[in-house]
Amino acid sequence: MKKVIYSAALVLTLVLGACSDPSVNYSPQEVIDQVLQDTAAVSSYAGEYVMDIGDGDVITIKEWVKDGKRRIELSSEAGEHIVTVNDGQSMTMFDVKANTVQVYDSLGTDSLPNQSPKEQAQVLLNMVEDTHEISMAGEEEIAGRETYHIVAESLEENSLMGDMEIWVDKEKWLILKMISSSGDIAMTTEYKTIDYKSEVEDALFTVDIPQDATVETIDTESYLPKQVTLEDAKVALGSFLVFKEENGIALATVEEMVGVEERPEFALNYTLDGESSLSLSVFKPLAGGADMETDPTEEKLMIRGVEGKKIEMKSFRYVQWEENGLQYGIIINSPDITFDDVVKLAEQMELVQ
Repeated sequence: MKKVIYSAALVLTLVLGACSDPSVNYSPQEVIDQVLQDTAAVSSYAGEYVMDIGDGDVITIKEWVKDGKRRIELSSEAGEHIVTVNDGQSMTMFDVKANTVQVYDSLGTDSLPNQSPKEQAQVLLNMVEDTHEISMAGEEEIAGRETYHIVAESLEENSLMGDMEIWVDKEKWLILKMISSSGDIAMTTEYKTIDYKSEVEDALFTVDIPQDATVETIDTESYLPKQVTLEDAKVALGSFLVFKEENGIALATVEEMVGVEERPEFALNYTLDGESSLSLSVFKPLAGGADMETDPTEEKLMIRGVEGKKIEMKSFRYVQWEENGLQYGIIINSPDITFDDVVKLAEQMELVQ
């Protein structure tokens, strides 16, 4: 779980660099616009930052970036030591403590390790532009660099993103410090050093793998959904509910997903009048109801006579419930379909037998 947290946190710290005149006074929105604008990225730098996810274990991360390649060395007070190298074509993750290596040998251009800092920044900032009140809190020095200090306060209680503070390099437009808090969870990421003039050697973008290390090569394409039939899903799950194909609703594809703990999981993608409308996922829940754990953005919802939940976060809308030993989730892809519409459609679902 910590490795997942580490990976997610790394995304939140990497932002597009662009040249600018630091003497100009910007509004908070103008700073964000500068971060997101399509200008030349910082192509090479070296830095070190610390990350505190509030569990008493502070993580230190050393980072080298050059022409789209990236090396990250992560260490923690608990003894974690992980080296990750993305050479632009593949990604190698070496867990030094466990002496294990994972090699992802077919990175797509849209995969997370291949995203540019600009694209990673867009994910973060686009999520808060419409859901937070953004204000300027002054100018401060972080890692020897002058920064704009921006505060983003959530407009909703118990928001998934929560309140945020970011410190943006006035010249290069990288986020050099960020504090994110939601409920009792808080995470702080802060660069201690950053050097845009560092000579980053090409040799850094290889990993020296010990001869006795356990090496696993992972083809990322094997994690992509595989198109199957309703009959295939029935063999794996038994009888399950599907939407009736009527009034413009039609089943487009059935996909077998990579589920948790190798459990069978399927996604049924529906169209409405030929346009993408609903994605219905069906799988067996984990023991103890772990899949239905509380999320701060959820609301209770009665559906098919049982209590489920709904989540709405910007354009993402989702409904979930359990019935007869299966867990159902519906992602609403069409802006023309409301939560009430989904409840009505669910009431008319039929069994695949």
